Amino acid sequence: MKSWARCGATLAATVALCAGPGAVWAQASAPSPAGRAKAEGDTLLAAAKAGDLFDNLTTGDGVGIKLKHRASGLICEFNAGFATNSVIVFDSAQRGDEIACSTGGPAGDRTLYATRAPGRTLDQAFAHDLAEVKRSHPGAQDYDLPRAAVDGPILSLLERPPMPLSRTARFIADHTFTSVSSAMVGDWSLEFRYTCPEERQDLAAAILQPTLWVATLAQIAKVPINLVDPKQAV
Repeated sequence: MKSWARCGATLAATVALCAGPGAVWAQASAPSPAGRAKAEGDTLLAAAKAGDLFDNLTTGDGVGIKLKHRASGLICEFNAGFATNSVIVFDSAQRGDEIACSTGGPAGDRTLYATRAPGRTLDQAFAHDLAEVKRSHPGAQDYDLPRAAVDGPILSLLERPPMPLSRTARFIADHTFTSVSSAMVGDWSLEFRYTCPEERQDLAAAILQPTLWVATLAQIAKVPINLVDPKQAV
């Protein structure tokens, strides 16, 4: 396991990389010509046949793509131009009640799932999501957070009302840091899967992954946060 001190020293730089809910899913992409990111958002929706389920909120600055899932209110953000960008609409009783958004970038690859599941508890959601990850990675080894990371400023946001309750499990699988996070927001079950190279495991677990997850939960639950000054975030 890498030294936690080296990861802790990068907090300021990382928060600059992941500065705020509007930028956190779409980090450090070089601006593309005006309109290209919005056009890519339209292409993603057309490929998924999801134009009636999402609104394309992408602005003309070309830094990132924003697609808002109408049913849940979740805003999926993508780094423009990444081959991993995709929108998936799963078969469900009501079309649009189970979707996923995937993207990649400097902070790692990630996929966010939203499923309408009235009555599902957080324990049930987490058990389901964890089982899926373990099925995909049968040889995964549990990753334990360093003690200093547990008390870190970003992770502490997840424990602070009015943030929705959530749970996260972390693993090393196939030389990759992998995590799965679950939350229930109203009738919606959210699952967040994140991966990055193993050598970045401590930075990913303490800062990168939770920053992305905090911003996602805050957006859908309408919780005001300030990731530049996490101690005053809620």
